[in-house]
Amino acid sequence: MRAIVKGFVIGTLGLAWLLVPVGYVHAKPTKESCAKEGFILCKDGACGSRKCWCNNKVLTPGDHCTNTLAGKVYIYLCDGCSGKLFTVIKPTTPQPGLVKPPAGGTLQK
Repeated sequence: MRAIVKGFVIGTLGLAWLLVPVGYVHAKPTKESCAKEGFILCKDGACGSRKCWCNNKVLTPGDHCTNTLAGKVYIYLCDGCSGKLFTVIKPTTPQPGLVKPPAGGTLQK
């Protein structure tokens, strides 16, 4: 009888351990712990380690990618807190009268 009760108690305690939410078992990230991993601490309390997709490639937080739409080049940056891309540089329409300098050179008047 003791063996049955002992087995039941051990089984119950083992099952209870599995049912404890992960948040209670692991320490919450801090600014310092995230920095050790190379990330920032986000507003939601998680480390900014979420990856993004751009042009069918996976980007790590802080990586950038480019995309050309209608002849204009857009540059996007991966936000590790949201896992979404945001536009870093929006192209401007070329202004008439401006001449692009040659590669590696300067314009001469």
